[in-house]
Amino acid sequence: MKGKLNIARWVFLALAAVTVIIAVLYYLVVGTIKPEYQAGNPTPRADLFLNWGYILIILGIVAALISAVVAALVKGVNVKKILFAVGAIVIIGLVAFLISRGSFGVPYQAADHLYSGRTHGWVELGLNFFYVTLGVSIICIIYSAIRSGK
Repeated sequence: MKGKLNIARWVFLALAAVTVIIAVLYYLVVGTIKPEYQAGNPTPRADLFLNWGYILIILGIVAALISAVVAALVKGVNVKKILFAVGAIVIIGLVAFLISRGSFGVPYQAADHLYSGRTHGWVELGLNFFYVTLGVSIICIIYSAIRSGK
């Protein structure tokens, strides 16, 4: 491993360097346009920072999927386990959607602005997905501790 080029490390360092540069530019520019920033108006640098965050999230998802596929090809594919995992994710997603209390069509008011319920519903769905996943993982940890204690 010492002689080989570790591509993942260099990609991570490059992405981290770009993130630091964008963050420094963002905070330097926010300091120069403080009145407009405090008024809540979006700035081009803020959009750049948010878009870079979206790009990093997409790259993370792609990297996770690619590593899962490569690991499956190297170690061999167990279709039963893959179908079980995908089924569990779908069930957790459905439960999260069902307990989002119909937020997908209900508009809501914040301060003086009326927002559509679409964004609020997706946020609540994401939070519910996280909460359900957290609960399931806690149950799995407890089950595993009890099962391995025998």
